[in-house]
Amino acid sequence: MNHRERGLAPFKRLECDRFPMWFGGAPEVSENIRSLLGAADADEALYDILGIDYKTIRPKYDGKPLEKYSDGTWMTEWGVVRGGAHWGQPLTHPLHGAETVADVEAYKGYPDPDDYITKFTDEEIEWARGYCLVGGSWSPIFHESIELIDMEEFFVKLYTNPAVCEAVIERCFSFNHELDRRVFEQNKGLVDMYFIGNDFGSQRALLMSPDMWRKFYKPYIAKLVAQAKANGCVTAIHSCGDIHDIIGDLIEIGIDAINPVQVSAANMDPVKLVGEYGSDCVFFGGIDEVKFLQFGTEEESRAETRRIIDILGKHGRYIVAASHDYLLPEIPARNIAAMFDEAKKYGCGARGSGP
Repeated sequence: MNHRERGLAPFKRLECDRFPMWFGGAPEVSENIRSLLGAADADEALYDILGIDYKTIRPKYDGKPLEKYSDGTWMTEWGVVRGGAHWGQPLTHPLHGAETVADVEAYKGYPDPDDYITKFTDEEIEWARGYCLVGGSWSPIFHESIELIDMEEFFVKLYTNPAVCEAVIERCFSFNHELDRRVFEQNKGLVDMYFIGNDFGSQRALLMSPDMWRKFYKPYIAKLVAQAKANGCVTAIHSCGDIHDIIGDLIEIGIDAINPVQVSAANMDPVKLVGEYGSDCVFFGGIDEVKFLQFGTEEESRAETRRIIDILGKHGRYIVAASHDYLLPEIPARNIAAMFDEAKKYGCGARGSGP
């Protein structure tokens, strides 16, 4: 069984030699793993030694150079200034105070799909050959919309001025939908998994009521998913936090896999999730990033990996990954490597069988 076959097996309800494994992390994390394993480069460490089954190719910005400022902040493609570690935090909100749909339409800072490279290069195609290829845009339409207006103002406007919020969400959706259309059209048959990210959950509940989510975001996520499905992809969504109240909705609109299964959040107990949705979706993640990978020992990380595989892999529909999609350098490389090494050794066994 090659990486691509293994990566798709949980979606096809097929038994495999072991559960597939996915890695996401900052470049520094990849370098830490490379150094730990004594590999020549990160690819050798992650794919040849650890055995990760997924490779990702995203659209690449190729437009006018974006401003970088002397204080370490930078301008994004959306005209938002960000600052801080790694992805940073939004520091400006260009649609703050927008009161009409005309205000939203008048904004000149929206990104242009023409500024992105969406066709895979021959080198990228060769790099991903034999692996389960993740493609399309990350499509963080929730984050883009709240950053343009300002999170607090956006949540108030959902009630006081929903037309403005709808107009902003529509602009964010249309951009990502068009990027995806180009990816699928220009790389026919190459993308296996469409994996998008929107953090709708907090540690204790959704960031908005389920009904508000269904009104403002569910229809757009459904359209993104439908386009990917029409192009032969399996689909996954990333959302940190407690998203229990909308998992059924996500499955209904065609989401095949739920990531990162943040088991430390309220209502995200893995046993409960398997009992409710284990036959209806692939669980993708769940190995606690903080308690075990960051602060645990190597053996504790291995033990937690086995525990989560036994629970979330009960129906054979599981992808091994941490409970966060983008590991940061404070996570010890030895614990990350231990997680994947243990998952590779532990395999599926009896856990990989069943409907």
